[in-house]
Amino acid sequence: MRKIKHSKFKNTGFLFELLTRQVTLEIINGSEEKAKGIIREFYSKGTELSKELRLFNLLINEKYNTESKAEKFIDVVLEAHTKIDYKSLQREKYNLVKAIKENFEINNFLSSPVTNYKILASIHKLFEGKKNDILDVKDVFDSKLTLVEHISSNSPKLKAKEDRLVEEYRKQEKDLRLLTYKILVETFNKKYTNLNAEQKSLLREYINNVNNTSKFNEYFEKELINTITSLHEMYKGMKDKITKIKLKETINVLKKQKVGKKITDEQVSALMMSYELIKEINNVNGKKS
Repeated sequence: MRKIKHSKFKNTGFLFELLTRQVTLEIINGSEEKAKGIIREFYSKGTELSKELRLFNLLINEKYNTESKAEKFIDVVLEAHTKIDYKSLQREKYNLVKAIKENFEINNFLSSPVTNYKILASIHKLFEGKKNDILDVKDVFDSKLTLVEHISSNSPKLKAKEDRLVEEYRKQEKDLRLLTYKILVETFNKKYTNLNAEQKSLLREYINNVNNTSKFNEYFEKELINTITSLHEMYKGMKDKITKIKLKETINVLKKQKVGKKITDEQVSALMMSYELIKEINNVNGKKS
């Protein structure tokens, strides 16, 4: 049995991640919106690519409190994937990659860091494994295990483990950055009684990757781009003048954030405040944040 070779060109979710990042860069730079046109053409409703992307998103975003529920959910999604017209999907992927190559320098396009690359690769391998019985069973199993852990990452057991880890780091006050982190957490906890998932995730990444600067930089850059995109969308549809001013100011602050060798405490704080603004607007509009 052979291992499943992961191909970035065949990974629907990975290509979509890169295209959405390119959309944001085009907006920020005021350049021609090539990526937006490609997304509209190839990921529009009714295409097989859009159907597969929806299944990618389900496996990326859904959370269950036990590993057994996570595993059952994965099985349901895999079964749904068998209903996709595989020949049409392959043809659409071929044309999508062709369009990307015609509009972008492909090596630069593919080189952008994607924080959840391992998850996207695991999903792709499971989809491929479902269609080919001669593939390496262990390879498929490892990919499924990765997804089970990802989907059940908010389970009480794992959350308790994360909380213990944070507490352990908080005690290590000899490290200046860890001390800064502690102060940052306490400051936000005093000001905001309810930190949302994005804020908690940012703080966890900040503390867990103290000694892995490149990993945190990749995470921060992706969150920065996603947040600017969200704020742009809110700004376009916002009628309240005061809120529009807040959004404009926040967008300008975020655009000035340069991802260098080290992310500063001020940059983390700026992103946290942006999350808070988005949460505030969603609460007013009756949306969950």
